[in-house]
Amino acid sequence: MLKKDKYDGFFSGLYKRNETFLVISTTIFLVSMFVGYAFSGALDSFLSLVLSDFKKRFTEGQLKLTTLSILTNNLYVAVVIYFGGLIFGIGTFVYLAFNGLFLGYAATQYPLGNFIIFTIPHGVFEVIGIIIAGAAGFRLTSWIVNVLKDMLHIRSDISTVTQMKYVFETHMDEIWESLKLFAIAVVLLIIAAVIEANLSIAWGTYIQSVL
Repeated sequence: MLKKDKYDGFFSGLYKRNETFLVISTTIFLVSMFVGYAFSGALDSFLSLVLSDFKKRFTEGQLKLTTLSILTNNLYVAVVIYFGGLIFGIGTFVYLAFNGLFLGYAATQYPLGNFIIFTIPHGVFEVIGIIIAGAAGFRLTSWIVNVLKDMLHIRSDISTVTQMKYVFETHMDEIWESLKLFAIAVVLLIIAAVIEANLSIAWGTYIQSVL
């Protein structure tokens, strides 16, 4: 079970209990983003196809610059990252790394100043949301690992059902922790979608006009 300090606030307590997962998720994303930017040439043969497909989806109307369309796409990414934790964190790691690589690569395809100006209003919320979704996925992995470890100590002289129930109840806090993190990630991605659809272009255009 998770150790909870009754004197901690909701967010401070959540952070303390999941600090390791947040650090791991942040490191994976930021390192991948750096690699995507620094080694864009080596990655071009692969990521240029991904970027072209992304642009094509906009051109064909599969993706639109609307709050709902952007939110749907962002939530899909978050859900995949989160449930990637069910396969021992492999899916979470892969999708976190891919999104970091893609963002870093995309930054090399446009004038860097323009890229930052047009993406930073929503990008801050979006990146933090993705990182927290990654931490939620790793917390989900932790739950699976801890449950499986306890399952190895199931005794034959006690009801298996009773023991399994006890194991699941013992580690139920971890499920709630992962869901709390995921819920925060969703809220941040909703904010990001609203900003990207309604403010980012206007903001970027205004900043360009005064520089």
